[in-house]
Amino acid sequence: MKRRGLQLSRAQRRTLYAASLTLLISGLSWAWIQRLDEAGEAAESVRRWKPALIAVHGWSAMLFVLLFGTLLGGHIRRAWHARKNRKNGVLLVCLVASLTLSGYALYYTADESWRELFSSFHLWLGIASPLFLLWHIRAGQRATMR
Repeated sequence: MKRRGLQLSRAQRRTLYAASLTLLISGLSWAWIQRLDEAGEAAESVRRWKPALIAVHGWSAMLFVLLFGTLLGGHIRRAWHARKNRKNGVLLVCLVASLTLSGYALYYTADESWRELFSSFHLWLGIASPLFLLWHIRAGQRATMR
């Protein structure tokens, strides 16, 4: 299969990358302010950003999941049938599913003992996700060049 048949369109890539970057920046910013707040070091002017950041994070997460879903019928299906980049593609799908489920759990879990576990899991997986995405892109480029 030609490389072109597996690549995302320029518009898909840009929108997906913009949503991903917004997710990363809003999540890291919120976590940083949260840590400062827990340590008693966050100024009121900084703490005021938390609701806006979590709202941006939630909206960009919904957009990302919607965009990711559009990949299932095209990019993922074609790559699977072409037997290209399967292992880390499955890993990336599992990573997105884990981030989505842990984000849902953070939003809807009332039990504080679980909340801390979900929060740490979600944060570290979110921090690692750009590396997994880059790995997937590079491996896909190499796989389709063969």
